[in-house]
Amino acid sequence: MRRTVGFLLLSLCVAIWIAVTSLPLLQGFQRVQVPVGRPMGGQYFEDNFEGILDAPPEIPKDFPEFYFTRLAYTENGWRGRRTMDLPRDPYICPEFGGSTFFPRQGWGWAIDYPGADCKFMGGVHRLTGVRVHPNPNVITILDPTLAKFPYVYAVEVGGMYLSDEEAARLRDYLLDGGFLHVDDFWGGFQKANFETQMKKVFPERRMEPLPLTHEVFHTFYDIDTMMQIPNRGNACYGGRTWEQPDDTEPVIYGVSDDRGRLMVVATYNSDLGDAWEYMDLPCYPEKFSGQAYRMGINFMVYAMTH
Repeated sequence: MRRTVGFLLLSLCVAIWIAVTSLPLLQGFQRVQVPVGRPMGGQYFEDNFEGILDAPPEIPKDFPEFYFTRLAYTENGWRGRRTMDLPRDPYICPEFGGSTFFPRQGWGWAIDYPGADCKFMGGVHRLTGVRVHPNPNVITILDPTLAKFPYVYAVEVGGMYLSDEEAARLRDYLLDGGFLHVDDFWGGFQKANFETQMKKVFPERRMEPLPLTHEVFHTFYDIDTMMQIPNRGNACYGGRTWEQPDDTEPVIYGVSDDRGRLMVVATYNSDLGDAWEYMDLPCYPEKFSGQAYRMGINFMVYAMTH
């Protein structure tokens, strides 16, 4: 009996000693969601993990957990305009925008940029507590850092054109865990163009309507309504909420991988970007902006956790 008690006491002491001496090491490996932004090089993580047990990386407390990354693409000529240039310098948001912040925007991939980007990030920051990169992040499909961003957003894809190289890169990105949210495309013509481009990416897959029971509608908020999100003009003046008469119903489509993980979400016949940008414009109805923020945040959380 004495031997048993003595052995138990010795085991307990050893366990306590291991726990205490291992604490600094364990602290170094706290799980950090790094939806990585700009290439980090050696500042926070080394590509070579040799010696990592001796010197666990320290993540700054203000290190961004989420980058709102906008995907720039080539125009197909439908709009009769050249492809919008990439910004020469990174855009700096004035503290996530504000009620008087409605900056000039571009066309094609740059519709609602940079206002929607700034204000959506502000909403994510306030409503979720997630540390966001405070400024828009624009990237092309062929940018070598694409794989470092788990979430990308593209708009007005009725005018999108993908080369074979871009389609192959986007396929790899999505199959490797990336997530694409496509928004603000209306009517049969624009939908057909996006489906044509996606067939280059996934010839063996097709877009399927997502039921409201899907997990993506319940990651952060419970969304139980398929609401059409109109553009600023239609919302502010109380007119129709659709844009093209040949197909007026809102649908949220998805493309999933073989395990059922969503890789693409398409908010068809809706304009979440306008609702993000004009959420503090007095004439823009709160029911639309609130729904748009809830959906956008759910998509973001899904991308970061799947």
